[in-house]
Amino acid sequence: MLTTIIVDDECLARENLRLLLTTFCEAIEIVAEVSTVDDAIHAIATYKPQLVFLDIEMPEKNGFQLFKAFKDIKFQIIFVTAYQRYAIKAFQVSALDYLLKPVEIDLLQKAVEKAKKHFNAQQQAQKLALLDANKNTIKKIVVPYQRDFVILDIEAIECIEASRMYSVLYTQNAKTHVSAKTLQYYENLLEANAFVRVHRSWLVNINAIQVYSKTEKLITLNNEVKVPVSRGFKTSFETRFKM
Repeated sequence: MLTTIIVDDECLARENLRLLLTTFCEAIEIVAEVSTVDDAIHAIATYKPQLVFLDIEMPEKNGFQLFKAFKDIKFQIIFVTAYQRYAIKAFQVSALDYLLKPVEIDLLQKAVEKAKKHFNAQQQAQKLALLDANKNTIKKIVVPYQRDFVILDIEAIECIEASRMYSVLYTQNAKTHVSAKTLQYYENLLEANAFVRVHRSWLVNINAIQVYSKTEKLITLNNEVKVPVSRGFKTSFETRFKM
């Protein structure tokens, strides 16, 4: 169902379009009917429709002035007007379709079908973009040390400790892996994966935190490793958890 708003200053025109839509277009759910551009702006902000049927010639403001109220047009527009002369301008503002009054049923149905296909294409594009983003999310990392490489699931890493120019990665069951990379390297790599700096020498996975003692400034992780929270990182750490 496409949530829809009808914008027309003539009551009979709104009633006629509503009747045609409810009778011949099953995919339409009318959420509001308004008579002015200002009311349309308010209704769009309130209902966030997927489709707007918009008249052009209206008192005070014409239909084209609706576009000035929105930075991003996130709804589709089908113009419904008695005037042919606005057609070119309508498509210049990326209108989906342009219907002349009196509205013909078959043309209305085709316009609604076009809106459905356009909406489905948008949804599919959004899904693909999400899948692509997830595909690029780091799930595993390679930990180099001397001539060996260990592949670790990021979720299994509970904390990382700086040790001079090296880092020690603590995983579940408190197993450790020494890496020739610095703590700063891992902070930059894992900043989007729920890891937070709590000390100059410690980076922790917030999903692995079991207990935090504010008095002792000490974190206990699921693997029972205890990590200090330094004064310099205490405020940002507690703010993240709204403590």
